[in-house]
Amino acid sequence: MRKFFRSLSNMSLIQQLSAIIILFVGIFVIFFTIYLRGNINDFVTNQCMNILQRSQQTVIDNVVSGKQGYSELTYDSDVMHFVFSRGKLQSYYGVATYSEQFLKEITKMVEAHESGWIESNVHIENKMYYYRLFNIDSRLKVISLMDENYGKSIASTLLSSVSNNTALMFSLMFFLLLVWVITIINPLHQIQSYVEKVRKGDEQAVLSVDRGDEIGEMAKALVDMKEEIENQEKTKEEMIHNISHDLKTPIAIIKSYAESIRDGIYPYDTLDKSVDVIIENADRLSKKVQSLLFLNRLDFVMDQERDTDKTTDMIPLVNSVCQSFKMIRTEVRVEKYLQKGVIFKGDEESWRIVLSNLLDNALRYAENEVVIDVHDDMMTVFNDGQPISEEQQKRLFKPFERGDKGKFGLGLSICYKVCNTYGYKIEQENMPNGVIFIISPKEPAEVKKEKKTPKNKK
Repeated sequence: MRKFFRSLSNMSLIQQLSAIIILFVGIFVIFFTIYLRGNINDFVTNQCMNILQRSQQTVIDNVVSGKQGYSELTYDSDVMHFVFSRGKLQSYYGVATYSEQFLKEITKMVEAHESGWIESNVHIENKMYYYRLFNIDSRLKVISLMDENYGKSIASTLLSSVSNNTALMFSLMFFLLLVWVITIINPLHQIQSYVEKVRKGDEQAVLSVDRGDEIGEMAKALVDMKEEIENQEKTKEEMIHNISHDLKTPIAIIKSYAESIRDGIYPYDTLDKSVDVIIENADRLSKKVQSLLFLNRLDFVMDQERDTDKTTDMIPLVNSVCQSFKMIRTEVRVEKYLQKGVIFKGDEESWRIVLSNLLDNALRYAENEVVIDVHDDMMTVFNDGQPISEEQQKRLFKPFERGDKGKFGLGLSICYKVCNTYGYKIEQENMPNGVIFIISPKEPAEVKKEKKTPKNKK
C-alpha cells in the first residue's frame, strides 16, 4: 500500500485523478456484481411473488364463490393459474397447451403440499418458474406460476437503469474533478514559473494568482517572501556599505595618528591626547566588531539557553545598566519605576544586552526624558521622541534595519531573539507623546499590558 501511494504521488495531478477514478470504478463494479446484483434478485423475487399473490387471490375468491372464466378476473397475462380438485389438475382459464411433463411436475408439487400456502421457485424443462401454492381446503388447491422471463425483464431494466445512472454520475464527477484539477494546475504552473524566475534573479518576475484558498495564500506568501528577500538584500547592502564606512573612519584615524606619532608629530596637541584619540577609535571599532560577532553567534547561544533554569533579578540589573549610561546624554532625565521581586527567566548577561540596547536606543531618540518601568513580569522603556512610521514598524525587529539615528541595525534584532528564546515577546507602540517598548511573557496570566503614558506623564 505504501508503494502504491508513493507511486501515486510521483504522477501528475491528471494521472492521479484518472487513477483515483479507475480505482473507484473498480470498487463500484465489485460492489455492483456482488452486493447490488443480489439485492436486485431479491427485489425481483419479491415483486413476482406479490404479483402471484394478488392475481391468485382473485382466482381463489372466484373459485370459492363458484364463478367461472377469466373474463371476470383481473387478468394478468404473465401468470398461469391451475386448480387442483378431486385429484385432477386443470388450467383455470384459457386453452393454452402445456406439455405432459410440465403438468406432471405441477401435479406432483400440488399433491405433495398438505396445507397452508407456500412461495418458491422451481425448474421445469430447463426453465425456472416462480410459484405460489395455496390450499383452500383438503380437496381444493390453487397454484399460480410465472416464468423467469418476467423477472429477467425487471432485473434487466433495473440493472440497465442503475448502470446508466452510475455511468452518468461518474462521467459528471470525472468532468467536475477534471475542471477542478485544471484550476489547481494552472496557478501551480504560474507559481513554478515565478519561483524559477526568482531563482534565476529576475527582478521583474510577477505572480498574479487571484484566489482566496490555500493556493492563493501560498502565492501571496511567495510574493511577500520575494519582497522581503529583496528588502533584506537591499538592507544588507546598505548595512555593508555603512559598516565599511564606519570601520574605515576609525581605522583611518588610528593609522594617521599612529604614523604622525611615529614621525614625532602630535595631531591633538600632546602625546597623551593623541593616544586617547587612538584608544577612543579603537574602542569604537571594538564595539562594532563585537556587535557583529554577537549577532553571528546569537542563534547558537540562544539554542543552548532555550531550556535554561537561570533567572535574573531585574531591579539590580536596571540600576547597573542605567549607571553605565549615566553620562551618555546628561541633559535627558532617566526615570525608573521598579517593583521589587520581578524575576525574568534567562541569563543576566543576555538581559543586560537587551536592556542596554533599549536604553541606548531610547537615549538616542529622546528629547527630554526616558522612563523605565518594571512590574508584574513586564518591563517597558519609554522615550518622548518622535513616533515610528507604520512602514518601519513592520521591520523594526529584523536584522540590519536602521532608524534615522541608528548605528548598525542590530540592537532591536538582538533584543527580539533573546526575548523570544526565553519565552517573552517584545512589542513597540507609538504613544501620544513618545514611543514605548514593552517586554512581557508570551502567555501572561491575566496580566494587562500597561499602554498608558508612564506615571509621570499627564
